[in-house]
Amino acid sequence: MAKSGVGAGSLLSAGASLFSGISSYMSGMDSASLLEEQGALSQDDYYRQAALTVEKGSRLRSKQTMEYISAGVEIAGTPQLMLKETLSKSRVEAAALRTTGDNVRRLYNRKAEIQENESRSSLIGGILIAGALLL
Repeated sequence: MAKSGVGAGSLLSAGASLFSGISSYMSGMDSASLLEEQGALSQDDYYRQAALTVEKGSRLRSKQTMEYISAGVEIAGTPQLMLKETLSKSRVEAAALRTTGDNVRRLYNRKAEIQENESRSSLIGGILIAGALLL
C-alpha cells in the first residue's frame, strides 16, 4: 500500500514537471513572438522617420531654390552646390536612420531567438525530470 502512494506521488510530480515545462515553453514562445513584433515595429518607425527626413530635405531644397530665384540669384556655382548639399545631407541622415532600424530589428530578433532557445530548454528539462521521476 505504501508503494502505490509513492507511485502516485511520483506520477503527480512527473505530471507537474511536464506541465511546468510546457507552460514555460508556451510563455517563452509568446514572449519571443512579441520581441519579433517589437523589432518589426521599431524598424518601421525608423523607416518612416527616414522618409520624413528625405521629404523635409526636399522641401528645404525647394524653399532655398525659390529664395534664390526670388532674390535674382542664378542657380549655378555655389547656390547649386548648396542645394545639392541640402539634399545630400537629408539622404545621408535617412540612410543612417534606416541602418539603425535594421540593427534594432536584428537585435530584437536575436533576443527572440534566445528566448525561444530558453523555452525549448525548459520544455526539455520538464520532460527529462518527468521521465526521471517515472523511472
